[in-house]
Amino acid sequence: MELKPEMFKRFLPLPVTLITTVDQKGIPNAAPYSCVMPILRPLDLIALASALPRDTLRNIRETNEFVVNVIGNPSFRKAIKCAKSYPPEINELEEVDLETISSKKVSPPRVKDAIGWIEARVEKEVTGERYSLIIGKVLCSEINDLYLDGERLIDPPMVLLIPDFRLIGERVAKREEFEEETASIKF
Repeated sequence: MELKPEMFKRFLPLPVTLITTVDQKGIPNAAPYSCVMPILRPLDLIALASALPRDTLRNIRETNEFVVNVIGNPSFRKAIKCAKSYPPEINELEEVDLETISSKKVSPPRVKDAIGWIEARVEKEVTGERYSLIIGKVLCSEINDLYLDGERLIDPPMVLLIPDFRLIGERVAKREEFEEETASIKF
């Protein structure tokens, strides 16, 4: 089945992340973003795409820092509530009751129960008429110990993120559908 060019997202699952930033006054901001990706495996670069205008984008431009919080359960539903349009002086993380911890290399906070965190500093911005692509140099990346058994993830990444992937705003599958299939797989 051939799709319209912009409909390729129908078969490309996108993880939900929560981008945390701070403004010049130090007020935290949080917004869910799905258009986030690494740039080539050997490089320490990450990219995120943002619509124009956004408080998150303004904060990134002002401070050159951001944190990509990789979200799964239990914080997924709270993280999505950060998409509501709050005034810039309101801390979305407090409004939706998401607990934070300090980052190691940047000012924006981490979401405490995220699966992992990627702290970055802006290296480059590419702007179009309706979007901005931020390329960040990764300064620190860490998996939350809550999701580890020794040095191994307690579940494969797809299971940790399901059902929290987006496919044009719809869920791809329910977590339970993958748990039985992956129970015997060793990673």
